[in-house]
Amino acid sequence: MSRRSIILLVLCTLMGALGFGFAPSCTRHDAAEDGTPVDMDIMAFLSEARALHHEANLKEENGDLAGAASAMEHLVAARRPHPERKGPEVEEVLADAYARLAELRLKKGELDPAATSVKSGLEHVAEATYFRGHLIEVQGLVEEARAAQLADAGNAAEAAKAREHAIQLLEEVVKIQDQVIQRSLSKDGG
Repeated sequence: MSRRSIILLVLCTLMGALGFGFAPSCTRHDAAEDGTPVDMDIMAFLSEARALHHEANLKEENGDLAGAASAMEHLVAARRPHPERKGPEVEEVLADAYARLAELRLKKGELDPAATSVKSGLEHVAEATYFRGHLIEVQGLVEEARAAQLADAGNAAEAAKAREHAIQLLEEVVKIQDQVIQRSLSKDGG
């Protein structure tokens, strides 16, 4: 499945799980599981996120990594609905946007900005979720790239440390995603 398909699936799933469709006439004001109102403000934010991901997709497909990164920067800086509380709908979209921003920066060879994006994304997902696991996976990829860069520069000792850190991060991802799967199976009675 392509990155674009995964992003669209995640955003659509989030919107579907919250109980509203894509019809602009939807006026639900129910509450999500955490008590956050599912209202037009959240729907507008999710729609803006989808549009910015589409924009990033188009720019990335045309080889404009800087433009794609700019779309994600716009998303992570966007006005957030209900800033006084943190609802999972918004926090997970932001975590995913920071992960994508880190991946784009990594593709451009910008390791430190990529690592900063991961760090910012992790602030939005403290618990073991798919989104936290994905951010740590990207962090592992950044460390893998750092190891290669250090090796190319002839710094074998630091390259080995970065490679070991990448391995530790990727092992952490496996543990997190296993927790996510186990939690899901427990809910389903499996």
